[in-house]
Amino acid sequence: MAESSNLSGLDGTQSVSALGLRWAALRGMLNSPLIMAEDQRALRDELLRELSAIEQDFSDLPSRNTMEISAKVDIAKSALRDRIQGTDSWLIDLLDSIQADLHTVNPRAPAATAQNRSPANLSRPQQQRPDDTGTTAGSEAGTSSAA
Repeated sequence: MAESSNLSGLDGTQSVSALGLRWAALRGMLNSPLIMAEDQRALRDELLRELSAIEQDFSDLPSRNTMEISAKVDIAKSALRDRIQGTDSWLIDLLDSIQADLHTVNPRAPAATAQNRSPANLSRPQQQRPDDTGTTAGSEAGTSSAA
């Protein structure tokens, strides 16, 4: 990790999605029991510095859709949880409310994506299966048991 002083600004064309993946990977590494060991303290400190830099980089990136806006809110909530005391938990509640409002105001984008994927995923296996019984009742029974 010594060669990565700040990978978040490597090519100058980061997106919220790409930065979010890096952020999630760093969070996962920091939760590893191996990183928690005392002899890995220098590596842990370096990962924490990189995580902090990535969190700050989110404020410079424009979001392209509601999912990326929601991801930015998730980053803010996570950073707040790590830094605030119990008396300031209302900030996280406020961010949860903003995130819920965001999904309520623009519910079509995620739903349309899910609808476009869902039928294709369900219909492909049924179309490729050979019909052993020669009747449609057998395939309908298989579909209802899979649901």
